[in-house]
This record gives sequence, C-alpha cells and structure tokens, in this order.
Amino acid sequence: MEMWLFSAWDLLAFLTLLSSTAGEELFDVTVWPEWPTVEAGHALWINCSTNCTHPEKGGIETRNINKAVWKEETHWKAFYLADIAQDSHIICYFTCSGTQKKKSANITVYRPPEQVIFNLQPAWVIVGKNFTLTCHVPNVGPLENLTLTLLQGTEMLHRQTFKTVSKVLQDAWLVFNVTARKEDDKSNFSCYAELDLRPHSEHFFNASSALKMLEIFEPSQNNQMLITIIITTLLLLIFVVTVCLCFVYGQHWRKQRTGGYGVLAAWRIHRNRCV
Repeated sequence: MEMWLFSAWDLLAFLTLLSSTAGEELFDVTVWPEWPTVEAGHALWINCSTNCTHPEKGGIETRNINKAVWKEETHWKAFYLADIAQDSHIICYFTCSGTQKKKSANITVYRPPEQVIFNLQPAWVIVGKNFTLTCHVPNVGPLENLTLTLLQGTEMLHRQTFKTVSKVLQDAWLVFNVTARKEDDKSNFSCYAELDLRPHSEHFFNASSALKMLEIFEPSQNNQMLITIIITTLLLLIFVVTVCLCFVYGQHWRKQRTGGYGVLAAWRIHRNRCV
C-alpha cells in the first residue's frame, strides 16, 4: 500500500512538472496590428500581448523610433511610436516562467500621391509623328504599391507598376511615346495614380492630373503647294542676295587694285563717250 501511494505521489509530481513545462512552452506573443502602416511623419499605436497569465517581463524593441508605453495591463502593453519617417522593424517580447518569446512586425511607411504632374509634348503634332506623355508623382511611396495609368479620354492607354522596393520615399516617373493618328485630334490625355496598400491595410489612395489636349495637323495638297512656294521663294531670295554681295565685293576688290584715281579716270572716259 505504501509503495502504491509513493508511486501515486511521484506520478502527480511528474504530471505537475510536465504541466508547468508545457505551460512555459505553449505561451504565445502577438502583435497588433499584424501589418502596421503609417503615413510618413505620423504616429502609430502598437499592442503587444501574451496568453501567459502572469508574465515576468514584456516590452518592445525598435530602431530610431521614439517610443513610450501608452497603456498596460498584466498580459498586454500598448506603445506609442512617434514621428515614423521610414520603414522599420519592431519586436514584441514577453518572459513567462523564465522563458522569453518574441513576435516581430514590419512597419510600412506610406505617402499618398498628393500631386500628379502630367505633360504632353508637343501639344501640336503632324499625323504619323510621335508625341510623348510624361507623368511625374513626387515624394510618394511605397513604389511597389503604386500604379500609374495614362488615359486617352476615359480609355486606358498604358499602365505601369513599379518593382522597386525601398525604405525611403521616392519620385515616380512614367514616360510613354505615341504615334499620332488623325482620330487623335482634340483628344484629352491625363495620368491617374493609385496607391493600394491592401490586403494588409485598408488604405487606398488615388489622384488624377489635369487634362492636356492634343492637336493633330494633317498636311493637304494645298498645304504642300504653299510649302513648295515658300521654299522656292526663299531659295530665290538667297540667290539674289548672293549675287548682290558678289557684285559689291567685286567692286570693292577692283577699287583696292586700281585706286581711287583709276576709278575716277574710268568714269570720265565713260562720260566722254556718252557725250
């Protein structure tokens, strides 16, 4: 009987130890929001929590971010992170029964497309010639979540996404060449920008540029004749000017060789012959 009781107490102690160890190993740490996003220069609240009933220690690790405890309870802490300027990495941690566990999250800093600058060059073009559409969105990010769309009226002409992954805000550029058609005359062109942070965030931003109108010039037979006349007139004028310059230069060269008296004598001989 004593031997059986001894074995029962040993089994109970073993189960208690096993339960305690399992509790230490099974406790977890969570971060909310799981995918934090914040506008550049703004503040963010981060909640770190654990399912350990009585954690010994808990906190948050950050780099180059001003942080402060906002509110806290036994198994959770809320932190206020201020003036976040670029993408950052944070780590929440808790210690339970001597065991520490961590949970990390990446902060995504964004800036909406506040200004969309669109240019059409040239605004007047001949059929069959190229014109260039340029879209510029300054100080926007992250670029990998940005899409720029060139529109002709309400129809999509060209769409571009960006693969650049950067921790700083950048300028986005889109340059696109188009061949002018007769039906493009008086068409309005514009640029549309979208910054989509979904599905990790509910943020979606969009902005449009001002409209630019294109004028198409189509040469006709009359226009070609007019161009031919203008070119011929210019060539004739150049020829006449060249002849006059040659004559003046020739007289000047002759005067230098014969001198002033030679010219006067030639003039008197010519006058006497006329008399």
